[in-house]
Amino acid sequence: MSIKKESNKTYSVRLTYSDMAGKRHSKKKKGFTSITLARQWERKALNEIDILKNEQPKQAQPKMLLSDVYEMWLATYKPKVADTTLKKTDSFMRIHVLTDEWFKDSTVDEITPTVLQRFVNKLSSVMHNYKKNLMPFKQTMSQCVVMGLIDETPFNRIIMPQPKPSPVFTDRLEFYTKSQLNQFMSTAQRLYGSNDDVKYRIYVLFRLLAFTGMRRGELLALKWSDINYNDHTISVNKNLVVDNGLVNRIHPPKTLAGKREVRVDNNTLAVLRHWQAIQARLTLSEGLSSTNIVITNASLDNYQPVGKLRPWLIRVAEQAGLPRIKVHGFRHTYATLAIQAGMNVKQLQYQLGHDDVQTTLSVYSGLTETDKAQTADIYTRLVDF
Repeated sequence: MSIKKESNKTYSVRLTYSDMAGKRHSKKKKGFTSITLARQWERKALNEIDILKNEQPKQAQPKMLLSDVYEMWLATYKPKVADTTLKKTDSFMRIHVLTDEWFKDSTVDEITPTVLQRFVNKLSSVMHNYKKNLMPFKQTMSQCVVMGLIDETPFNRIIMPQPKPSPVFTDRLEFYTKSQLNQFMSTAQRLYGSNDDVKYRIYVLFRLLAFTGMRRGELLALKWSDINYNDHTISVNKNLVVDNGLVNRIHPPKTLAGKREVRVDNNTLAVLRHWQAIQARLTLSEGLSSTNIVITNASLDNYQPVGKLRPWLIRVAEQAGLPRIKVHGFRHTYATLAIQAGMNVKQLQYQLGHDDVQTTLSVYSGLTETDKAQTADIYTRLVDF
């Protein structure tokens, strides 16, 4: 208690407190003839201490460059993602954030809401998916708060503007219908499937993309030892990642569920057998050692370069008179047609290697025009009154 009754029947008051720097101070007074007077002085002294504390300058927060904090954040993010994801994340920061125009030489405390608002306003006018791409910038600023470099992230005090509209391409599709896929595969077979030479691998590649739902990297990483003709399965246990378009790296599958046994139909297995025989004959005739790679390059001595796939796809689509799709669009195609054929969602989730069934439901099961037209009839067949 700060008030004390002395032996001479007077009262004394002693107060102790710490300033903003943590230094201890004391304030005391004696000789009060009543406890009421002592309490009055105590209240006054406490008010003065509070005022003094508020007037003391706060200890200056340390200053750090945004680029330095970002490097610290990137080091913790790197082990969690594949090289391709890391490269995309870092490219966004280098190209759009850590630039001479914006925040290359900025300390984190200089990134005010006003400056940040101008930045996102400009970014939204040139990038339709800018909100998603801002993730590394936002997390870096949040780390600044945790580190005590700033009191609050400026992202909490800005308005995210409407992004630039997504581009609409009339000559492109997300996936093919059954008839379009048939047309595409027939054209691919005509262009690449009839010759008993190394070009046959191009037809095999499209056949596997369309009839297994595998990711591009999973397919290109396949070895012949992954093919089980007896069980009608392909073991997916690795993923081919290309660094800067030049260096091939073998990584684990993209997700935990990516390691799986994909079921394969008889016709696709027959196509694989034929290519295996062609590849073995050509490898022997060239005096090469077998690489055990299913989809090799034209020289049969390494993995197939990723950059060739899209030009091949475009050529086949043009020859077939079809709109373009992305290489990844064959996964969309597989999922959409699998749902139409009656495959249940859990089966499809496993076949595609998705960790979360919501990914399967929300991303890969599109509706064709035929599906839309049959919606009312499906319901009426059950509720027929």
